[in-house]
Parts: sequence; structure tokens; C-alpha cells
Amino acid sequence: MPRRSFPALAVLALIAGCGTDTAASPSAAPSPKQERAHMIQVAKADCMKGKGFRYVPYVARPEISEQDMKTFDYAAAKAERSKYGFRIFSSFVYPDKSPDDEADPNVAIIVDLSPAQLGAYKRAGESCDTQAIRQVTGKNVKSYEDWATQASEMVHRLWKRELDGDPKLVELASAMADCLTGKGYRVTSTKPVAMSEWAAQMVQSELQGGRKTMTPNGEGPVFKPINISPDEARRYLDKEIKVALDDLECGKQFYPVIVPKSNEVEQRVNEEFGI
Repeated sequence: MPRRSFPALAVLALIAGCGTDTAASPSAAPSPKQERAHMIQVAKADCMKGKGFRYVPYVARPEISEQDMKTFDYAAAKAERSKYGFRIFSSFVYPDKSPDDEADPNVAIIVDLSPAQLGAYKRAGESCDTQAIRQVTGKNVKSYEDWATQASEMVHRLWKRELDGDPKLVELASAMADCLTGKGYRVTSTKPVAMSEWAAQMVQSELQGGRKTMTPNGEGPVFKPINISPDEARRYLDKEIKVALDDLECGKQFYPVIVPKSNEVEQRVNEEFGI
């Protein structure tokens, strides 16, 4: 089951050109399911213009097509996991630029901003994100991050209610757990949602284990990115790939059923929140 995928937390969406009242030109027409997301971007651009900044409304294309969301391609999943595992340690081994970074018109605008301009724009962008999301969705959010968190929490609530209560998935998850136990893995829960997430969560815990990800400052904890060398990451990635492939093999009957169902739930929430 895929991990929740939100737009990057406003790192680039928060920053754009500074000091101009030129009207923002919209990005390509979004799909019908992204209409609310586009409305948020337009509202943000209007807000930023009012603060003296330029921002181009931009909605990234969906990572997978609507048709692919309804199916599960075992061969494609195996090829993906054979190289990248769950894409946790692979990001340190194969660091590449996100395609969205190249497509987002705001990236080209921010490169010449001074540190002072960038700071001013970021503060304005945070305010406009919140205003635009509230205006379009009616959600009571405190920040972009709060918006993403609320959506993620709703997805997980619905996953647990709808997927953990599905008799067919319960049966398939139990069989998957038996297979994994036979391979020497310790399974702590056989609920469908837990079974779909256990392996990636285990690898993520290994990445964070022993590495400080939060550092205190005068106002509270601040995220400190994890940084490890490609050589060190490769050793962990080899193990991650083995876990990912064992998980896929044991879930060969499970994943084709749960993935389309989980994608449908996630799409529902994305539409509601304008993601």
C-alpha cells in the first residue's frame, strides 16, 4: 500500500518572485479531480499579489494515472522494489531532482532572490497558504503542514474503518502474515492496514534509529534532516530491498486487492482537501 503522498510541504510552493504586481499566469488546466487544488493555487496567487509578491498557480500532475490507481501491477512493483525497495534508503543512493522541481514555474523565479527577499516571501506564502486553503475548502487549518496532517489523519482513519473491516482483506492479510512468519519476520498485527505498512515502517525506523532528527532551539524542536553517505546507505538499501521483495512475494494476493481500495480512499480525501 502506498505511503501518503502530499505535495512537498510548501518548500517551493511558499516562495516565488518578489516585488511585482504582474498578474500570475495559471499552470496547465488541472484534471477534474484536481479542480479544488487549482482553486487553492489561484487564491494563493491573488493573496500573494495583494502582498506585493508574484506567484504562479501550479498543480503538479498526479504521480500515477487514474487508471493505474484502480489496478496493481505485480511485475512493475517487483521491478521498482528490486532497485529502490520502499524508496527510503534509495534516496541517499540515487539522489535525483524531482521532476516537479523542473516543471514548477516558481522554481525559476526564486533563484535570484536575496536571503531577505526569500525570508519575506516565505512568511507571506505561509500566511497565504492558510488563507487560500480555508477560503476554498472551508477547513479550519492553522498552516499548510496542519492541512496536510489533517488530510493524512483522515486517510488513515478511513483506511482503518473501511479496509480493516473488509472480510476479504482480513483473510488475505492473515495469509500474508503466515507467509512472512515463515520467512522469519515478526508480525505484530495481522490487520490489513498494518500488514500493508509494517515493512516500510520498519525500514523507516531503522533510518531514524540512532540518528537525531529533532534538535531543540529557543522556541521548540526543529527538524534536522538526516544525512548519510551513499556507501552507508547502500548497505541499508540492500537489506531494504530484500524486505521489500519478501513483503511483495508474501502479499502477492493481498496487494492487488488492497491497493486499489486504498487509492480510492486517498483520492476521496485529496479531492475534499484540495490536494
